[in-house]
Amino acid sequence: MAHIFDPEERHKLDNADRRAVMPPEETLVKAGIKPGDVVLDIGCGMGYFAIPAAKMVGPKGLVYALDISGVMLAELRSKTASTGIFNIHTLQTQHGKLAIPEVDYTLALLSNVLHEVDDKKVFLAAIGAALKPGTRLAVIEWKKAQTPAGPPVKERISEDEIQVLLKKAGFTEPVTSDLTPSSCLYTCVKA
Repeated sequence: MAHIFDPEERHKLDNADRRAVMPPEETLVKAGIKPGDVVLDIGCGMGYFAIPAAKMVGPKGLVYALDISGVMLAELRSKTASTGIFNIHTLQTQHGKLAIPEVDYTLALLSNVLHEVDDKKVFLAAIGAALKPGTRLAVIEWKKAQTPAGPPVKERISEDEIQVLLKKAGFTEPVTSDLTPSSCLYTCVKA
């Protein structure tokens, strides 16, 4: 079984060091976010990307934030309530049973989630089935190498494997770019 991030370690998800290495707004721009987008953030955690995405898509856009952790989603709801952000919809889903609301998404985001999934093919197939052709997908994953941050190398996925998984799930050939010393960004489109 894949290692699942422990919600008790959530302080690691949003801190000054992470923001210095992977500023969420800049990362979202690299992922292709635009005003008016309807964003699906799978594995949203406490909202590291969901909250800035909600601001960036503006009043005509929406963010659907999904996570398996009720603790993480409660923290996200608390943050949005205190900042006056009302265009985020949260949904708790179960590990191994991804439930994606039927919505016309324009951008889907998976940040450091794929390596935690046991059946990556089924997981990506469910995402592909939920997205209409032309929907953009951005995947952030740890490099399969010893890096300054991240899980043990044995839990990471190689670039080649991610490329194959995304293509088999019905996405175009992903464009890969270095995002941080520890992670890559894969961008593609639902074919």
